[in-house]
Amino acid sequence: MYNKENIRVILTDDDQDDRDFFADAVEGIHLNFPIEFCKNGLELLNRLNDKTLFIPDIIFLDLNMPVMSGFETLQQIRGDILFKNIPVIAIYSTSATEEGVKNTFMLGANAYIVKPTNFNDLKKLLKKVIETDWKEKLEHSEFESFIITL
Repeated sequence: MYNKENIRVILTDDDQDDRDFFADAVEGIHLNFPIEFCKNGLELLNRLNDKTLFIPDIIFLDLNMPVMSGFETLQQIRGDILFKNIPVIAIYSTSATEEGVKNTFMLGANAYIVKPTNFNDLKKLLKKVIETDWKEKLEHSEFESFIITL
């Protein structure tokens, strides 16, 4: 589990409303850590490669984005030795297709969540993700526990 005061999170999502919803949920569960936002996969990769900025503890990555999809972005992240140990939580807009889930697992995401439309559900999911021991989960990733649910 991370020290909630020191965790560094990046959310990459092209939808401003979803970014605001995410920020409000983090604030709603009283996790006072900074959240950085990227609008697409290319922006995230450029951000990660900026050596003057911190490497995040967790990346939340929307899969359906213009410019560079979450799938392409995930593949690039996992192909870089500097970023291979960053937990990446894949998020899908409204539903989890079996193919989408399998693809994100095979590409190296650490977990998969369906983006909830209910504010309280989002808060619960975020709390669950933040409280996960990602060091342990990175070493023993199993498909059976890949989808995080309430």
